[in-house]
Amino acid sequence: MNAIVSGQHSLFAGAGSKRPTLRPYQERGVAEILACLQRRVDPLYALPTAGGKTTIFTAVTEVVVGQGWEVWIIVHRRELLRQASERLLAMGVSHGLVAPGEPLTNDPVQVASVDTVLARLDTLRHRLTKVRLAIIDEAHHVVASKWQRVLEAMINALRLGVTATPFRYDGKGLGEHFRQAIEGPSVAELIRDGYLAKPAIFAPPANLDLSKVKKRGGDYVAADLAKAVDTDELTLPAVRHYARICGGVPAVVFCAGVEHARHVAQQFQAGGWAAASIDGEMTTAERDRAIRSLATGRLSVLTSCDIISEGTDLPIVGAAILLRPTESTGLYLQQVGRVLRTYPGKTEAIIIDQVGNVAKHGMPDERRLWSLDGGLKGLERAVTATRRCRYCHFVCAKGPTHCPHCARAYPKPPVAAVPEVALATMPGIAGLSAERIATMKYKDILPLAETEEDLHRVAAIKGYKRSWVQRVLQERAAVTARGYMMRRYA
Repeated sequence: MNAIVSGQHSLFAGAGSKRPTLRPYQERGVAEILACLQRRVDPLYALPTAGGKTTIFTAVTEVVVGQGWEVWIIVHRRELLRQASERLLAMGVSHGLVAPGEPLTNDPVQVASVDTVLARLDTLRHRLTKVRLAIIDEAHHVVASKWQRVLEAMINALRLGVTATPFRYDGKGLGEHFRQAIEGPSVAELIRDGYLAKPAIFAPPANLDLSKVKKRGGDYVAADLAKAVDTDELTLPAVRHYARICGGVPAVVFCAGVEHARHVAQQFQAGGWAAASIDGEMTTAERDRAIRSLATGRLSVLTSCDIISEGTDLPIVGAAILLRPTESTGLYLQQVGRVLRTYPGKTEAIIIDQVGNVAKHGMPDERRLWSLDGGLKGLERAVTATRRCRYCHFVCAKGPTHCPHCARAYPKPPVAAVPEVALATMPGIAGLSAERIATMKYKDILPLAETEEDLHRVAAIKGYKRSWVQRVLQERAAVTARGYMMRRYA
């Protein structure tokens, strides 16, 4: 076994006595990260929401601090700051906080708000030169200019980025900031091994018109979006579907704005449910009180805009209601990931999608392609299409002939057949005639179409849209890139 994997690496030997018991994939993740740091390579570690990223990077922190390193964990939300601090305390790692109202300590570990560091940059500049390792939580945000100013001040630091969503909706890659990508187990693998709950998704038809909602930076403009979705036509059905599908299971509702979240909470209250909204205008104590009320059963429903998307652990929550459309696959996965945490007695995670996010971004447990180099905007959406049952509105990936939830048969879609006369005149691929290709299954055809010309021929024979060819080419380009850029665990 590799020395670093066994914990006997020369640089890090003898550390880790206080480290809590890690899951096998977390142990492997820590070992791989330490191996990168030993080679002075900046790693980016990707692990699905609720997979335990904080546990991994705090375990890494404990090891390197034991070897005399100064470590700063940098976050962009106070929820993330508190989460990292609590995990370090549980491990017995003394640390300071760089946050509003907190004095700077001499501890070799600091959990820091990026905004506070930026505001104090002049006074912290000398201290930052002593940092040996900068850990960036939710590292997909690192491309923002404020992060660059902070990280550039840490001139002697290696970087470790952790994220559940290493792709960005603007197509920007993270390769300028990290040199080695490490991919942990997928959502499907974590579900298979019992570390995450299996999602049960329902997408009832909704009256939603986004045609007048503008986009900026790749996603919907917040004010326009809130106006479009803050309607009784969307909210009242959500209340009814919650009662019918969830029956009182603790739920979080993802909304498009603060006022939208408040209005949705009021509608749930009017429907007889104990509900409240939380937002950034509330104090930490007020938000904590609302979250505890959901955990204790005093509340059934908690609505929010952004606050619950990153850094909030709510394992008791059994349902998520999506009332915020988004073009960002990362935001979508952050939201649905909130309910995938396991909890005693929790057999599944219910997701009610009122705004078409699942149809747009795919199932939560789909493996998504990504690359440190980026440049393939929207590649993360190159996933299996979904299918919705017309009777119970259950959603699954295309494939089954019957609904997995209600067992009713799916209607057979009409096939736009190419006339036999036309097929006879079309060129085939790989020595097969067009007539033969027309009868073959998708999974059998794709490996045979080796070139772009082959793909165009297949599209013509099967009646696929022109965009299909470009999507397949993008997928293949990303897989080729991943072949030498990424290591992943089975």
